Amino acid sequence: MNTQSIWRGATMLVVVTLLLVGCTDSLVETHDDLEGESAFESTKLRNAHLLDRSVVAYDTAGKRKKRKRKKDSKADDQSALDQPVSDDAPLDDPTPEDPAPEDPSSDEPSSGDETSDEKAADENRTLTLGDTPVEEAYALILGLADGVLDADKLLRRYKLLRRYEYTGTFSGLAVDVDAARLESVLKEMQNDPEIKWVEPDIFMRLEEPGEVKSGFEQKLPWGMERIGATESSAASGDGSGRVEGVHFFVFDSGLHMVDLNMWFDRFENFSGEQHAHDVYGHGQHIGATAAALDDYWGIVGVAPGVKTWSMKVLDDNGETEISNVIAALDRVLEIQEAYPEIPAVINISFGADVGTTEYTALDEAIESVVEQGITVIVSAGNEGIDASTVTPAHAVGAITVGAYDVYNRFADFSNYGPSVDIMAPGVDILSLGTWDKEMSVLSGVTMSGTSMAAPHVAGAALLYLSENPDASPAKVKKNLLNKSKDTVWNVPAGTTTKSVWVGSF
Repeated sequence: MNTQSIWRGATMLVVVTLLLVGCTDSLVETHDDLEGESAFESTKLRNAHLLDRSVVAYDTAGKRKKRKRKKDSKADDQSALDQPVSDDAPLDDPTPEDPAPEDPSSDEPSSGDETSDEKAADENRTLTLGDTPVEEAYALILGLADGVLDADKLLRRYKLLRRYEYTGTFSGLAVDVDAARLESVLKEMQNDPEIKWVEPDIFMRLEEPGEVKSGFEQKLPWGMERIGATESSAASGDGSGRVEGVHFFVFDSGLHMVDLNMWFDRFENFSGEQHAHDVYGHGQHIGATAAALDDYWGIVGVAPGVKTWSMKVLDDNGETEISNVIAALDRVLEIQEAYPEIPAVINISFGADVGTTEYTALDEAIESVVEQGITVIVSAGNEGIDASTVTPAHAVGAITVGAYDVYNRFADFSNYGPSVDIMAPGVDILSLGTWDKEMSVLSGVTMSGTSMAAPHVAGAALLYLSENPDASPAKVKKNLLNKSKDTVWNVPAGTTTKSVWVGSF
């Protein structure tokens, strides 16, 4: 029986597009419904309906191909990366036609300065079957039983290509397997006590940044005042506020050191790119909303000047795989081991509708990080659907954030439902961009999405932890909810009306 006909319908390459919330259209799922089932059903294979979204292509030399955004195609037989996110969503690559100018301060790490090259997925590794290169493969995540000491033996046994090994969040591997061998491999794994579960490693992507604003003097975005940041202990906007004693990890397209408390050793790269800074323009926007310095220029964040790390998991096209994000979570746990007395907050402003309330490997990894004492903030997503089927928005241990506009009206693009814990400003949010030709890293960019809402709440968590360093993630969530204000209207049934408020922190 042909594996391709078993696991795939007519679509050759389907990608889950995350709902990263970069713009109103940010991350939206664009896959087709899957049809057909295998005669063999593995009880260890979780979320089997996502298999078609984990297909990767290899070239004739057996090297993994890097996915590239394409500009002009609406044909039904194109991959999801070629499809518009909505009828009015732009298709063009957000990278400027002219090369971006070099950062004049030369403050970004080069590829040689990246601190996690050895952990990043190696796009140049080859996958072959004997002397025959593989044309297509499935990207999988394996959950291993406790006590498995020789992961290399598993790789050899099943002829898998290792991408990551996980030890902090859970014991596991991210691998590629030849598409033609998928069913036989799953059959073999069915009775292997060293393998607890198998799951497709799905793909994600962002959409374009928003409007560039002009001017270089420090600005106070409307969201700062709306959530009481000017009244907090940091008094955002007075030119001198600074938050100490807590770490902030931004999982996104990278950061720049401009207007943030960063240094060369705080750039981690899991994107497959040869640099760790932000080219796409989403990560800097997120980081600055939460943590931009209060220094009379750029913008000011909710928790100004907090010590910040860039965890670049999205490449320069705004794309990633779940396995990259889990590897970055593992790395945060390693970093925090050296600072056991300092609390930490992670912001993840992206996700994917997986069509089920069942947990994914990413959800389990986030729950593990939370259990180990790190507060995780995630965006609800921009599809206008119930967030209960969105990873990682439905992860119970995380704090999931929906969006509202300047009129306190629920944003029509925001996901909703009981999985959304709290609301925050997410429409026309001014923050910092990249070293593009408009110099938006200095002048600012306006974006909309639950991506923009999440860092407002991350900033609130950072403020609270700076004064309460021993608070557990559950206590952080409880206090954010207790201090929130009932101000959001026009919300769907079953959705919170509470907005984050930091005026009392």
